[in-house]
Amino acid sequence: MSRVRIVTDSTSDVPPEVAARLGITVVPAYVQIGGHSYRDGLSAGLSRAEFYAQLPTMPVVPTTAVPPAHEFAVAYRSLTGAADELIAIVVSANLSGMYGVACLGAQDVSGLRVHVVDSGQATMGLGWMAIAAAEAAASGESSHEILALIEDMKSRVRVYAMLDTVEYLRRSGRVGWARAKAAQILRIKPIVQLLLGKVLDVGQVRTTRRAIDRLVELTRALGPLERLAILHTYASGVEELHHRLADICSSAQLLTVAVTTIIGAHVGPRGLGVAAVIAR
Repeated sequence: MSRVRIVTDSTSDVPPEVAARLGITVVPAYVQIGGHSYRDGLSAGLSRAEFYAQLPTMPVVPTTAVPPAHEFAVAYRSLTGAADELIAIVVSANLSGMYGVACLGAQDVSGLRVHVVDSGQATMGLGWMAIAAAEAAASGESSHEILALIEDMKSRVRVYAMLDTVEYLRRSGRVGWARAKAAQILRIKPIVQLLLGKVLDVGQVRTTRRAIDRLVELTRALGPLERLAILHTYASGVEELHHRLADICSSAQLLTVAVTTIIGAHVGPRGLGVAAVIAR
């Protein structure tokens, strides 16, 4: 029987304790602030809470970067002897160059078969795929079965988010300047959906209260859920959103996650969202 291990990138937001328990290898992306470069989740001196607290007053807009291909190669090689095949599930290729470097890294590895999968997702939309894949690998499923599981999940994952401001999204090039400027003047908080690699506009609200109501409506409209993560970039209302959705999913499959700084640099502080997996 072929042994399979799972690799993902840090934009997946898989909690470190979950990654450790399931043997998921996480390759960190980078965020650059001023003249300093930080490896996501590994660099000392930049916690997620500190990053989001400082973001609105940073004199230089943070930028993000994918890791070099050799870091994926190193991660793959570290699993030699522990696995015969690897499945690397990475952030949407429409949003990042991560898929390309993960593939390049695989070309520099011998003795292991590496399958690289474009998740079409980010944050826990991707994270849930990595977790489900690792659980399947731990139960002895083959790479073929796990790849089929991931493909099936792609159509069942939904990520919705309320952004406190469109300014960071505008800087990332995801919305037009005129539209962003109008939203800023009106103090509109956009609600977006990430689906199969596309960022979709699903509405606007004016208050965090209304945003929570709308996120609850959107999530409950999905029907029964297998898994659910409450996402935030240190927004108010996290506990309320968790409380209002706690009955929709097993507590064992309900997480609250502070979104990685890599994504936060593009969406800004005080955001709130959900990453759901619709039940079969």
